[in-house]
Amino acid sequence: MLSEGMLFAVNSKSWLACGINWFQKAKSTDNESHYNHAGIIVTGDGDTFEALTKIRFGSLDAYKGKDVIIAKHKLMSREMFIQAWPEISKLNGKVYPYPRLFLHAIGLAKFIHWKYPVCSELVAKFEFECGIRKNWWGINPDHLADEWRISKYYDVIYEGEWK
Repeated sequence: MLSEGMLFAVNSKSWLACGINWFQKAKSTDNESHYNHAGIIVTGDGDTFEALTKIRFGSLDAYKGKDVIIAKHKLMSREMFIQAWPEISKLNGKVYPYPRLFLHAIGLAKFIHWKYPVCSELVAKFEFECGIRKNWWGINPDHLADEWRISKYYDVIYEGEWK
């Protein structure tokens, strides 16, 4: 079911997640926000690459019992993954840019660009490097999940409690 290049978002239900969802909901076009973290699936076994306290590898298993959405762009191929991976993997070990969360909260993240992305911008940067997204800054997890659900360019592979 899983393969490299799939994308995911999760509701981690932490205090930070609640704050992120509150700010996302305030700016959301559908007046809802459920997912507060996003990442890239890099293997069929569910290994992930995501921005947490650092940009690093992880696992979908860390989200057992949490609400998860997994999607794949219809154009995503192994070749596209291989094309984008060298640029994305350079971010491994970089510190999470917490001040960017403030820029997201006040609506300036689309206009002020930094070298290092928050979790959802990492996903968008990956798609940018694949050539399927025009920019990567200012994207939040709610935006990604909404896009995956309504765009004809994505297939939602899974949505529900991760087991």
